Amino acid sequence: MAIKDIFSGKETFKSIFNVDKKLPEEADVTKKIKAPRALYRTRQDIATWRSATLAAESITHPNRTQLYRLYKDVDLDAHLTAVIETRKNSIMGADFVVVDKDGVEDEEKTALINKKWFRSFTSHALDSIYWGYSLIQFGDLEKDEFQDAELVPRQYVKQELELIVDNLAENTGTPYTEEPYTDWVIGVGEKRDLGLFLKAAPHVLWKKGAMGSSADYLELYGTPIRVLKTNVRDNTTRTNGESMMKEMGSNAWAVIDKNDEIELLNGQASGGNEEMFDTPIKRANSELSKLILGQTGTTDEKSFSGSANVHERVLEQVIESDTSFIEDVYSDKLVPLLNVHGLGFEDKKIIIRNDDKIEIEDKAEIDLKLMEHYDIDPEYIEKEYGTPVEEKQPETGSAADIQNRIDKLYGDSKS
Repeated sequence: MAIKDIFSGKETFKSIFNVDKKLPEEADVTKKIKAPRALYRTRQDIATWRSATLAAESITHPNRTQLYRLYKDVDLDAHLTAVIETRKNSIMGADFVVVDKDGVEDEEKTALINKKWFRSFTSHALDSIYWGYSLIQFGDLEKDEFQDAELVPRQYVKQELELIVDNLAENTGTPYTEEPYTDWVIGVGEKRDLGLFLKAAPHVLWKKGAMGSSADYLELYGTPIRVLKTNVRDNTTRTNGESMMKEMGSNAWAVIDKNDEIELLNGQASGGNEEMFDTPIKRANSELSKLILGQTGTTDEKSFSGSANVHERVLEQVIESDTSFIEDVYSDKLVPLLNVHGLGFEDKKIIIRNDDKIEIEDKAEIDLKLMEHYDIDPEYIEKEYGTPVEEKQPETGSAADIQNRIDKLYGDSKS
């Protein structure tokens, strides 16, 4: 690098030398929350979901506190967590590279982003798909590396008003879209988007209800009731009988007269317990899979090979959408912030590299050449190109072969 480039303005001292930059206390939006309080979990139901949604969607006084409290409960669902991690890890596990305007990788800048702060930022940005708008605060800059990128507690962010509030019920606070905050925070997501958790919540709540009912059913009918029938009226003898029944175990028991009866009315459906409880739970899980992954074939253990291939392609489309989303966030939000701090990302892009991806035309050309020397499984052709194929039968030139070809072209003459 020539010295003249520095004085001509083509390069800056910051792009040559590592200069530490502390996060100014007045630019730290988290400092505007004087008494932060955790969102406690409470019992949730459909009525809570409806009221929380109405409060969050209010035009004049939007308040997402109750909704985020509900989301914390929804986020505990095991199946929902699994499908979100499946989708999210497809991005988090990818290779992130920095390229110039010609698409050539800048290895120095690539090394600059392959740090913990960048992964934290990416994770928080992707979470906006599920939680809604995410405001991310960057920490100190030391040796061209941010020390952290942390999520500002969502309940204190009124993104519709672009404010950080200290009192959750108020609509006045600190405007984080003004200086000096703009150099240290990035907001990701649409301001009125409530995230996919809004649609997931009812299914999780219904599923919890089914599981709770199943537990109640098992408690009542899962273990047999013990009954001691006796016509003894002696209190001592009867008390001894009751003590014996009590000490036999924890399941229900009764001491009754020989002429008395105990009847437990079992309201189970004709299909049995599985029809009553497992079916609603499985339905809720499948709906959550379709909501997050766009399909169920990659999570349903009973998926068949043909349909699973289709579902895999649907999942790939979902991941491609997430890839475009996060790359837009990098270009529109992150790169400008990095340039503000003099990290030299002018005319640079952060992209996700996929070296294994081959254009379908190139793949078809490769496969055609392979078919000259090798047999290729028809299932592979159907999976890669989506074209149903059958194994080609050798033709002998006989009248039967000619008739078969005519039938395939024009239909069976007998029909």
